[in-house]
Amino acid sequence: MGFAVVDVETTGLNPRTDRILEIGIVTADGSGRPTGEWSSLVNPGRPVAATVVHGLTDADVADAPPIAEVLPRVTALLAWKVVVAHNAAFDVGFLNAAYRHAGVDFAIPREATACTMELSKIYLPPGRHSLAASARRAGVPVPARHRALADARVAALLLRRYIAEEAAGTRFARRAVSRNGTVTLPASWVDAVRASADLAWPAV
Repeated sequence: MGFAVVDVETTGLNPRTDRILEIGIVTADGSGRPTGEWSSLVNPGRPVAATVVHGLTDADVADAPPIAEVLPRVTALLAWKVVVAHNAAFDVGFLNAAYRHAGVDFAIPREATACTMELSKIYLPPGRHSLAASARRAGVPVPARHRALADARVAALLLRRYIAEEAAGTRFARRAVSRNGTVTLPASWVDAVRASADLAWPAV
């Protein structure tokens, strides 16, 4: 058991119509200490479009594998771990869409995830909650380029900070409330461990 910290770069913002271009994953043990990392470009089968965000071009992903070929490795890294991301609803939404597009009847439930963006409202002083802003308040180095593995590394460092702050009893809020009203409680990763362990992860 442990954590799989994920970041995806995509062709746009809508998982129904857009696709993943790149996936970065940092695995970590129960204390948040990194244990490994992996990344891959993904051929979305359509124009890249959002180059201004991540710097990726059509040429960069032309020879990359399609998502169906990448998913077995992704699933092996995520299985029975808490899936962590900064704005987990976004990244996990695209991962679940990728399973659907590949014909796999599986979705990662919110209960098996932890969001470093929402948790920043609990464990960091007040401020903006973007990855870069949260990292700066936490004293975590911010990469110059907005790419999947680099962002996953930052989110993994944030998670480790939150775990340490919880152990020290340091909180700046009793809970976090997202824009859509979803509530995140302190140490939400504890219940997520149980939820992930109970999942029937697919053999893709």
